[in-house]
Amino acid sequence: MSPIRVATLAILLLLGCGCADRIDFANLGDQPADQERRILVTFIDRGIQRDLPGNSQDRYRTRGTYGNSSWSERIALKLAERHQLRFVAQWPVTELGVSCVVYEIPNALPLPQVIGELQNDDDVGTVQPMQSFQVLADHPAGNPTGDPYLPLQTAYNALNIGEWHKQATGQGVRIALIDTGVDLEHPDLKGQIDYSENLAPEPGDHNLADMHGTAVAGVLSARPDNGIGIAGIAPAADVLALRACWPEQPNALAARCNSFTLALALNQAIRMNARIINLSLSGPEDPLLKMLIEKALTKDIIVIAAVPGNPLAGGFPANIPGVIAVNQLDLNLKADGNQIAAPGRDILTTLPHESYDFMTGSSFATPHVAGLTALLLQLHPDWRAAEIKQQLLHPENLLSALNTD
Repeated sequence: MSPIRVATLAILLLLGCGCADRIDFANLGDQPADQERRILVTFIDRGIQRDLPGNSQDRYRTRGTYGNSSWSERIALKLAERHQLRFVAQWPVTELGVSCVVYEIPNALPLPQVIGELQNDDDVGTVQPMQSFQVLADHPAGNPTGDPYLPLQTAYNALNIGEWHKQATGQGVRIALIDTGVDLEHPDLKGQIDYSENLAPEPGDHNLADMHGTAVAGVLSARPDNGIGIAGIAPAADVLALRACWPEQPNALAARCNSFTLALALNQAIRMNARIINLSLSGPEDPLLKMLIEKALTKDIIVIAAVPGNPLAGGFPANIPGVIAVNQLDLNLKADGNQIAAPGRDILTTLPHESYDFMTGSSFATPHVAGLTALLLQLHPDWRAAEIKQQLLHPENLLSALNTD
């Protein structure tokens, strides 16, 4: 190897060491010009330890306990040198047994040529573009009636949640909420989130109390009977708040995710034995995310995803066979073809900084279904996704599930 190549590789290794135990999430931020030239590359890493000694998932181990192996870091840096790529980030997708690397292709190199060369590289498993996903929420709806609790109470009563809560509140059911950040100090959410982790770019003020995730969390798990605010559908469920998305603007409802951050969150949800995964988002078909969702389905994890109102937003991942797809409805619950339509209009829920407001969108219909699923699983822990979906597709018979005799 020439001295120049040795020096280049040494520099890359030094740079890589800085990323070995930690992802610089700031580098994964929403820079459209950068995203267009970023790709995800995976390769098999047989050194990934799926079950570390003494690793109890109930202890909610964080990402630091399963970082990249030295071997996978070397392969990632060699690929960067071989194909003249800029290394951005790397992480082991433990549930698929692969290492996933984000590279940026320099402007001087044509994308199709670089992708073709990588596809023909013996060290490479898969190559795909970095794709962008959107949460599915409209702007806050405002108060159409002058009574701040009436819309919520109507939906709550239409679903007979009060009757459900006499027998089930979601206790013992673990739900992974993959979204933006959640305001853990909101008085209706304090103590309701069992675990939180940031897997997305952090804002400059380090405030992870994002609007969209806080609103979805309120529908799902707001504390009941505390004399304030609202009540969630499954308030006793164990909620894992995995921040994979970030607001497009500070304090905005609209938010964005990408292939890499969603892959980290899905992998973590599977590792931590979530029983339900809530995805209030949508975007283009994505091979890596599809593999992870299919892996979750094989482990009997129930994946619930929002259907976009705008077809141009992309129907993935709700269109994956086995995923429970959720559309929005004004009130109640009904079958919509092979989809579930749930309350998603004028939903009063929690917002950061001790606030509440009305929200509209399939983003907020989805946690209604995730919450009902948690109630069903508490009563019928042996039920699988197909049985849950059949119950939801026939809501006229849903209350019969309360009879566990």
